[in-house]
Amino acid sequence: MQFEEFDEFTRKLCLETEKLILSAYENPNLEIQTKSDETPVTVADREAEKDIREAIQILYPDHGIIGEEFDNIQEDAEFVWVIDPIDGTKTFTAGCPLFGTMLALLQGGQPLFGCVNYPAIGKRIRGDGKRCLVNDKLAKARAGIELENATLLLTDFLAVKDYQNESAFLELSKRVKMARTWGDCYGYFLVATGKADIMLDPAMNTWDLMALIPIIKGAGAEITDWQGNDPAKGNSIVAANRDLHEEILKILNT
Repeated sequence: MQFEEFDEFTRKLCLETEKLILSAYENPNLEIQTKSDETPVTVADREAEKDIREAIQILYPDHGIIGEEFDNIQEDAEFVWVIDPIDGTKTFTAGCPLFGTMLALLQGGQPLFGCVNYPAIGKRIRGDGKRCLVNDKLAKARAGIELENATLLLTDFLAVKDYQNESAFLELSKRVKMARTWGDCYGYFLVATGKADIMLDPAMNTWDLMALIPIIKGAGAEITDWQGNDPAKGNSIVAANRDLHEEILKILNT
């Protein structure tokens, strides 16, 4: 199984699902429902995931599936696909273009390949831990940036206090050059393409994070959970340039 195979398969999936997603984007009649965990969901989330699941089951019937909107299938299989049909549903429903469709392929619980498609901005990023591409070009995280010149991104500043050490995070945010909420999956795109230096999420689900791991590593950056452990086994993310990552972890866990 090769990068090119997964890349072509997910490219076709993303072409189809983005048509559905964009038909709902900025639609004044879009119905927004609230799930049991108080997060929003739309028909676009559910229909896109259904389409992705059907395509996987046709081409890879022995593979498992873990998705945000529906029950898991063969989650103990050697190969498992992880789906987030619209990462950043709040962003999507607000008319902000920084949402994306996330797909990952795991082998033995570790991600082999990750892909994120950004329908509203015409970008698709993917990686396998060794390389990272945006559309047809290689992507690289930047290096040689000192902390005081770094750009820090986070999806939700208010969520930190609920899951991590808020005072340590505030100390980090004071030490960087700029802190912004260009978050959800788009923040990781900015780190992987050298436009930002740090992206944090204090709490993550499996479908939120698996696709990011091979992308960030493939771009030459580091990714762990908030405490510096294997991100595939965690529920939070610290993604940063290699020359900053260790320093950031020390500050966040002081």
